[in-house]
Amino acid sequence: MELFRILVYVMMGIEAALLIPFTLKFNSLDKAGRSIYYYIVSSIIFAVGADVIEYLSVGGNNMWFFAIMYFVQFLILSYFYHIVIKNKKIKTVIKILPIPVLIVFILDLFHIEGFENYNSLFTTLRSFILLIYAIIYFLQLLNDNELIENAIFINSLPNFWYNAGLFIFLCSSFLFSLSYNYLAAHGPVPPATLCITFIGGILEMILFYIGLLKITKQRK
Repeated sequence: MELFRILVYVMMGIEAALLIPFTLKFNSLDKAGRSIYYYIVSSIIFAVGADVIEYLSVGGNNMWFFAIMYFVQFLILSYFYHIVIKNKKIKTVIKILPIPVLIVFILDLFHIEGFENYNSLFTTLRSFILLIYAIIYFLQLLNDNELIENAIFINSLPNFWYNAGLFIFLCSSFLFSLSYNYLAAHGPVPPATLCITFIGGILEMILFYIGLLKITKQRK
């Protein structure tokens, strides 16, 4: 797990570095941008908290904390997509879905896979739902008549880059969430699997920064 720890520290450094320009531009962020800011903050808390709990707890088990933070991030990202998606029916679905997801979260944590295991059922469901939201938003941008009429390129929109970053990371982590317990039961998790997930996380942060730059250009 030494590779995993190194990758975690690298991601913590990148997230902390990205938080600085986001904090400096906080007053320029709209509601969607601020939800991404809170997501970055939660990612840092996630990484630091998981490392501290692993160090302090008996046996070094922090899987329960993973599950809690994944649910917190699901709520933050659901709020982001509730803001950026325009369809009223889908907005209603986004508001309702946290309830069944919470039920799955509780059942998985307390009864199905437990505190000491990676809650793959919950995390896979969570990632799948967020991927659907990301695809819906991409399709919305491609068919947005207001953007077409005003000759606005979608790559000039901060939310396009935020969504692109989330989509890449969710894609890179989806199979990891689905297969982690199986892989762990058959020996150490392959380094390539961990690397793909963390590469997705690094690309996510890069795309978030590009989105922040688009805000700066719009303000000029």
